[in-house]
Amino acid sequence: MKPNYRLMVLAIVILFATACSPAALPAPTQPPPTQPPPALPPPTEPPPTLTPLPPTEPPPPPTATASPAPSATATVVPSATPVVAATPAITEYVKLDDITMYYAAYGEGEPLLLLHGMLGSGDNFEKQVPEFAQYYRVITPDSRGQGRSTDSDAPLSYHLMAEDMVRLMDHLKLDSAYIVGWSDGGNIGLDMAIHHPERVRALVTYGANTSPKGLTPSAISFFRDSALETLQFRLGAEYLRLSATPDRLPAMIEQARQMALNEPNFTKDELAGITSPTLIADGSWEQVIDLNHVKAIARAIPGAELLLIPGADHYAPAAKPVEFNKTVLDFLKDK
Repeated sequence: MKPNYRLMVLAIVILFATACSPAALPAPTQPPPTQPPPALPPPTEPPPTLTPLPPTEPPPPPTATASPAPSATATVVPSATPVVAATPAITEYVKLDDITMYYAAYGEGEPLLLLHGMLGSGDNFEKQVPEFAQYYRVITPDSRGQGRSTDSDAPLSYHLMAEDMVRLMDHLKLDSAYIVGWSDGGNIGLDMAIHHPERVRALVTYGANTSPKGLTPSAISFFRDSALETLQFRLGAEYLRLSATPDRLPAMIEQARQMALNEPNFTKDELAGITSPTLIADGSWEQVIDLNHVKAIARAIPGAELLLIPGADHYAPAAKPVEFNKTVLDFLKDK
């Protein structure tokens, strides 16, 4: 029997087609899947949130009924200033002519009066008292109408406040004292040295001026142009904290404004007549008093020393107490 070549060829074609069909081909090898990055470690627990302490309630404005009754007898009490609470203090309200003046006294030795600035109080020297009281009997009065001291109908002036300090010295039976004045306190000290030279054993002023023209232009603008409410906000905190008559703040602010714009007016002859050893101190960054004016004061007072604390501004007793304290103590030593 002869082979059927036609059928054989057909069979071969069919077999070849079947072998090459997609279903018969092996599935292509898939590339290995990309491995995911290793799992990050679980986040650490955040530190526990600190619960802030509730804000301290501001002290209520003092009232006349809540204030200690003025007394002419000194009583030994703890200081009301926390920073100097560890230093025994004598505090007293003393009647001085038309006002009642508050003061505190610390330590023993030769008397040293610390005179504060505009609308401040003796408490402003909290960073000076602990150190100064190691060497002196430190007395921190509140000027009339400021702090805890009362006001009167008399217009506020540097001379009037200087006379108050002399009357306080009379009450305390002090023939003389070291006087250290900051800002307005320095002006009061200069007035005392001019009109009562025998009462001023030595004088240190910081940030003082002898004329309204000694203020910087920005300080003049502040006092001249600021709304009364602005001045109350910027200057009134100490008054509201301590005064028995907080409702008088607007009147006190206006008096302070007028005083700053019109006083002091010490003459060259008055400054030349100062005989007390005097240090005119200030900061190299003073922003309230023109430094050329400060230097002129030192030149006008015979034998006065001039010292500018590097990097200090008008508020060095509070902001740079180490430098300020050293300046004062170094000068007063041996005076």
